[in-house]
Formats: sequence, C-alpha cells, structure tokens
Amino acid sequence: MSSLKNKCALIYGSCTGKTEYLADSVLEKFSPFIELELIEVTSINAADLSAYQFLICGIPTWDFGELEYGWQDLYDKLDEVDMEDVAVAIFGLGDQRDYPETYQDAMGILYKKLVERGARGSIGFTSIDGHEFDDSRAVIGDQFCGLALDEDNQDDLSDARIHEWAQQVIGELKALSPDMLIGEEVQNS
Repeated sequence: MSSLKNKCALIYGSCTGKTEYLADSVLEKFSPFIELELIEVTSINAADLSAYQFLICGIPTWDFGELEYGWQDLYDKLDEVDMEDVAVAIFGLGDQRDYPETYQDAMGILYKKLVERGARGSIGFTSIDGHEFDDSRAVIGDQFCGLALDEDNQDDLSDARIHEWAQQVIGELKALSPDMLIGEEVQNS
C-alpha cells in the first residue's frame, strides 16, 4: 500500500440529516481506494481547508438556492484562504420538483468560490441527464459541477449514482495524483 503525502477529507453540512447519511455512503464507496477523514463542516475553520490535498464537499441546497448554514459560515471566510494546492470534488443535494429554479444552486455557489480561491476543480462533473429542473447555478457548460442527488424525489437512484461517481473520481484522481490512492488494485490497474 502507498502512504498518503497529504490529508484528504470529506466535509459535509446537513440540516435534515440527508447529506450526513449520503456522506457516509460516499465515504464507504471511496474507502477502499482513498483514506478520507469525515468532517462535519461546523467543526472546521475555513483556513484549515488549505491543509488538505483533496476534498470532497457535500452540501445541500437550502431554502431557495441558499447554502446550508454551516457551509454559509465557512463560505463567508473563504476569501481569506489560498486553496491553490487543493483538489476538490463536490456532491450536492437538491429538490428538483419543489425547487426547480434553484436546483443544486448551493453546489454551484460553493464550487465556484473554491475554484476562485485557487482550488483545482473539474473533478467529478456529471451529466444533467435524468434530472428535471428549470435552472441551476451548478451547471457549467452542459454538466453539473459535481454529483447531483435528489433524496426527495429520486432516492432510489442515489446509491447507483454515488457508486458510479466514486469510480469516476477515483479514475480522475489516479490521473491527477496517484499518491492519494491506497490499495494495490488501484495503484496497478
């Protein structure tokens, strides 16, 4: 097994428990290949983010296109953080039926801020196919800037989407920085 040169984490914020539940599922899908520290967003400071080599951020869109409260507090301090050596992938939760005009907005807002602060993005982008919405700040080009999940209307699709996304991100990380990965099958495949 390869040792990690830097830390990797999955940071999530959750008002209703859905994002926390899915963060555990994401962690499980990644755990054979990458060691991720699981962190609830209110237990970390914005400045701490720059200490990580790779971050997965889990964020629900709250109310009408708003950030979840813990992420909002951290977001307000990100302008002071240099994220140049940090790679990021994001998964978001949204409700495409009741909030079709702001579906996955929080994912897009957070992603754009992290990249603006120097983080390496374009990891884990996914298709908008299979989602029905009017507008989203998470769409870049013709893709979501991360994994879009809808536990309110498509919870039966979440596990398969997470599994497929994890495989995609692991492949992208292997090309970007194989030293982040653990496990012989990933290192030699």
